[in-house]
Formats: sequence, structure tokens, C-alpha cells
Amino acid sequence: MFGKIKKRRKLKEERKFNASLGLGPDEHYLCFSMMHGAGVIKCADCGYEEKITSFTHGIMSCRIGRQCPNCHAFAYEYNESKEYHTFGKAKEDFVCPQCGTIIRKKEESIFKGKNDPLFCPKCHSARLRYHMHYIT
Repeated sequence: MFGKIKKRRKLKEERKFNASLGLGPDEHYLCFSMMHGAGVIKCADCGYEEKITSFTHGIMSCRIGRQCPNCHAFAYEYNESKEYHTFGKAKEDFVCPQCGTIIRKKEESIFKGKNDPLFCPKCHSARLRYHMHYIT
């Protein structure tokens, strides 16, 4: 019984959060943790499209998708490691290539922001769709 109550509360909180983003009850926001590979992101409101990298990896390196909290531009952070399939320590802060805002400080977790909602860089809508072209 308590499990059902917790589930209902969580669903209510999620719907309230989604509504604060301008999404309907059956819509969900897109975030980097839900996407993989590289592909195209498209805004359902204004039609904006952009090729992005969400997450791709090699044996000792990876590219991690990021979105600037200031200008909403998409970018990717390159990460290299000395160990097989692990993340390396960042040597410097990751800054937005478009406006220069610090997106992730070098001391912060490599996973920072992976669950944050993504927004359209043009109209700032959260109603985005992702079409993956390839995955690694």
C-alpha cells in the first residue's frame, strides 16, 4: 500500500515539474542521460534542428554532450583516460564554445547535468525530440 502512495506522489511531482517546463501530462523532457550516441535534436515548437553528440566512446576516450545554461548552445566535452573504459580527470573547466560560460568545473563530477532538461537554443522550449544516427 505504501509503495502505491509513494508511486502516486512521485508521478504527481513529475507532472508538476513537467508542467513548469511547459509540457503536457503525457509529455516528457529530454535529457542527456536518456540519449545515446550522436544524432539530431529537433524542437517540436519552432522546428529548430541541430546535429549533436549525446555520448560516444572509444576504448580510452569519450565525448559527452553538454548544454550551456546561459545561451542554451549544445556542445560536447572530450574526456581522455589512461585506463580502459574509465573517465579521466578533467585538466581544465569546460566552457561554452559560443559564449564562454563555465558549463562544468574541472572538480565537478563528469556526470554533472546529465539529468537536467534540455531546451531549444532558439525558442527555449523543452519539447524536443531526438533521432539517433549512430551509437558506440
